[in-house]
Amino acid sequence: MSTINISEDLRNLLYSIPDIDVKSLLESYQKPIRQSIRINTLKAREEYVLSMLRERSIELKKIPWARYGYWVVNDVNVSNTLEHMLGLIYIQGAVSMAPVEVLSPKPGELVLDLCAAPGSKTTQIAQALQGEGVIVANDVNIKRIRALSSNVQRCGVINCIITQVDGRKFPLWAKGFFDKVLVDAPCTSLGIVSKDWSAAKKWSFRTSERLSKLQLSLAISGFECLKVGGIMIYATCTLSPQENEWVIDRLLANKPNARLENIRLEGLKINKGLLEWQHNKYNPELERCVRVYPYEHEAEGFFIAKIVKEGDS
Repeated sequence: MSTINISEDLRNLLYSIPDIDVKSLLESYQKPIRQSIRINTLKAREEYVLSMLRERSIELKKIPWARYGYWVVNDVNVSNTLEHMLGLIYIQGAVSMAPVEVLSPKPGELVLDLCAAPGSKTTQIAQALQGEGVIVANDVNIKRIRALSSNVQRCGVINCIITQVDGRKFPLWAKGFFDKVLVDAPCTSLGIVSKDWSAAKKWSFRTSERLSKLQLSLAISGFECLKVGGIMIYATCTLSPQENEWVIDRLLANKPNARLENIRLEGLKINKGLLEWQHNKYNPELERCVRVYPYEHEAEGFFIAKIVKEGDS
C-alpha cells in the first residue's frame, strides 16, 4: 500500500473516516471504473435500442437503481458505436445516475441543474421529464457549456434552457421558482481517482476547505431557488466530509426550513452520512445522507443528500 502514490493529506483523510475500507479503496483506485450506459428513450424505445446493441454482440446487465441504466459486461468500447454517436445511448457512470433517480423529476416540472456541464445528469433529467416541463441547465464555464450544449442536442432534448452564470447568483432572478434542483457540486473528485490519478496525488485539506465554501454557497443558492415543498439533491463525487457533511450541516443551520429525507435505491450499497468527524459534531439528521464508495460497485464514489424545503424561514 505504501507504493501507491497519494498525498500525505489524503492518506490522513482516508484513515480519519471510520467506515472506509482503505485497502479496498486504494485497490479500486488502480482499476478502471466498470463501463455503463443509459438508454436514451427520448430518441427511441428502450427495447429497440437494446435489440440494436444485442445485434452488435454487446452484452448488458441491468443496473438495479437506475431505470434505464446498464452495465456493459463484455470488453467493448461503446463510445465508438453508432448508437452512442446518434444519442441513443449515453455513457454514464452507474452511481452517477443515482442522484437524478433520487431527485425523481416528473413530466411538467421546472427543474434547475445548477452545475450542469458536461450534461450527463441534465440529459437524464430531461429523459425523466419526457418533453414536458422545463430544465434550466447552468454552468459558469463556457468551455464546459460547449460540451453540455453538444450532449443536450445529441440526446434530442428540446425543453432545456442553457445558462452561463455563477450559480451563487441564481436566486437574484429565480428565487422560489423551481420544483426540483440538482446541485452536483464541483469537488475534489476522490470518488473517481481511477479516471484521474492527479486527484489523489494533489489532494490537500486546504483545497478541500476552500472548495467547501463554494459548495455551501451553491447549496444555499439552489435551496433558495426551490418552491416550498420542492426537493433539492446535493451531490459530489468526493469522500471528504468537509465537502459533504460539513456543507449540509451548515445548510441546515442557515436554513431552518430545510429538512433531510431518507434515500433508498434498490441494489445500491450505501453508508450513512457521518455525524462526527475530526472533533466536529454534525446535525443528527445527517445520517439520512448517503455515502457510496468506489469499491462497492466497481464504480464511482458519491455523496448524496436529499433536502426538502418546508416553508419560508
